[in-house]
Amino acid sequence: MTMRKTAMGLCALLLLLAVSFLAWFIPAKLGWLATDRDAMIARYAQPPSRFIEVDGVPMHVRVEGQGPALLMLHGTGVNLHEWDPTAERLKTDYTVIRVDWPPYGLSGPNPKGYTTAEAARLVGRVLDELAVDHVVVIATSNGCNVGLQLNIDNPARIRAMAFSVLPLIRPSQTRKVDWRLRQLIPLHNKWLPDYHARYFYQLVLQDTGHHGWEVPSYMVQMMYDMANLPGAITNQQAYLKSNVDLFQTMDVGAMAEHVRVPVLLQWPEEDTVIAQGADASVQRFTQATSMTLIRYPNVGHWPMWEIPDQFAADIRTFLKGLPEETVP
Repeated sequence: MTMRKTAMGLCALLLLLAVSFLAWFIPAKLGWLATDRDAMIARYAQPPSRFIEVDGVPMHVRVEGQGPALLMLHGTGVNLHEWDPTAERLKTDYTVIRVDWPPYGLSGPNPKGYTTAEAARLVGRVLDELAVDHVVVIATSNGCNVGLQLNIDNPARIRAMAFSVLPLIRPSQTRKVDWRLRQLIPLHNKWLPDYHARYFYQLVLQDTGHHGWEVPSYMVQMMYDMANLPGAITNQQAYLKSNVDLFQTMDVGAMAEHVRVPVLLQWPEEDTVIAQGADASVQRFTQATSMTLIRYPNVGHWPMWEIPDQFAADIRTFLKGLPEETVP
């Protein structure tokens, strides 16, 4: 009798799990769990955010603070709010300009497609519309590549550059990925290509931050909300494919050789995404007028969130040390 009750209880539990899974899977498959654009604008694009249309593409732009202009470029999978902690700490003395570069955040769609070069072109057009002649670029992850292309497109506009988690070669293809992500990625690719669960983004952030990092729930929600806008994942996949092609067909690191201004490199040594090391990165900036390297030994892919005070303070020290003519 006890074994029979145990078996019946197990069957009931399995049935409950199956029903719960289908109650999530079917709406996700049918697109019912996609986020609403108007609701996301209300949540993430309140003033001082605004939209500037350039070449037919609506660009989500956020300008705040006062003083010399800083342009902050976010990385893959996130949006301009990745820089919230840094912007909050620097806007008292600087004009902080942030842009969602397509295909991320609330900018777009872009009928011309999604590449690093196109993202840099649109960011440059935003600066034109804002009548900003000179900026210091602060960039992270793939935003660094957008910044480097922006420098190539218009070097006279760039007065200094600060990079963190800088991908000058293709990101690591051999890093050990969390076993749960290894199970979820093929599941989503095959059955839910247009939707990723909130838990997925929780794991992504945990897997790329430093060991033991308590991921802010705001970051998880932000990534989930933006990625599940209608068409967002498809556009992001198109960008990632173009980025892979870029790394496979050209020496992306050579873009750094065009930089002829002071450079700050903030290197999180617990990051496992970037394939090349700090020293190899420094060596690619052959024309930079000065190079400052700061290593963070117990920090992962998100230094602006993992060590916000130290990260922003180091940027501020770098900016204060620039020659006066560099930051008018």
